[in-house]
Amino acid sequence: MYKNQTQILKEKKIGENFCLIGKLINHNKGENFDNIDLLLPANFSVNIKLEVPWNSKYLNKEKIYVVQVVLTEKKTKNILLCQNIKLIEKVANLEDIYKYYQCFFSCAPISFQIIDDLIQSFLAQIKNKIIYQITSNLYLRYQYSFLISPAAFKMHHDYYGGLGYHVSNMLKISVNFLTTYPYLNKDLLYAGIILHDMSKIEEFNFEEKNYTQKGILLGHLVLGANQIHQEALSLGYQDTEEVLLLKHLIISHHGLLEYGSAKKPQIGEALILWYLDDIDAKLTALGDKLLQTSKGNFTIPLNALEKRCFYKPNLSKKDE
Repeated sequence: MYKNQTQILKEKKIGENFCLIGKLINHNKGENFDNIDLLLPANFSVNIKLEVPWNSKYLNKEKIYVVQVVLTEKKTKNILLCQNIKLIEKVANLEDIYKYYQCFFSCAPISFQIIDDLIQSFLAQIKNKIIYQITSNLYLRYQYSFLISPAAFKMHHDYYGGLGYHVSNMLKISVNFLTTYPYLNKDLLYAGIILHDMSKIEEFNFEEKNYTQKGILLGHLVLGANQIHQEALSLGYQDTEEVLLLKHLIISHHGLLEYGSAKKPQIGEALILWYLDDIDAKLTALGDKLLQTSKGNFTIPLNALEKRCFYKPNLSKKDE
């Protein structure tokens, strides 16, 4: 593994092509080239020159890029010249994406690929044709963005992969509820869990840590219902009972109007969706803080739990 840019320049030969993968931390326009600084997993940055057709203004800071470079001699110094540059999401599989995201960001405790496998295993259990087609089409359309995005800025699952991890937890928890309360419709509940926060990828700009225009004016509940409506229209399902119920699941999943719901839950599946969402959001946030807390002490105040501090019991392993 390289230790610095100087080592790369020494070990490579003029005209040699190779690949660098890292997080973009800076870009600017120079006299002859655009410049980007790429932070590598070894925790040092390299300067790469871009020439036409590459333009740094179309690149985003805090994103991970796969850059093909060639070592070139320019006057009296050697430079790294970009031959191709792409977002890692465009060229790598989910396991590799997770590996590199872990180098630079806080991530979910299990890989994006494992989360995807679990979600797709539940998706495959949906038997209703209309519910399956709408849910499957939307999931596969936004798959990588959905699996990589955090679930929030600070309330819960506020790390990369948090959105998919939250959904995977809810799906696992839901199994026992469906067994205990057999009147609940499995297809509706699984679809509601998978779709309920999907529009957060439109609501938030996670790199800049702020809301998008759509996020401010509409929010992910309305955006989610709109997504379902548009997909239903394209499939010719817009006037079906299934679509009406899916929309209700999305617009009611915050439970109460004062929590941002457009409607209160009025079907059993919507009620349990709200509870599952609330349980996983709060218990995961609590669990994350308890990991940072010694036995016999209190956590710091938790935003997800009305800024309450929680005590970590001072019990021995035998007592537990």
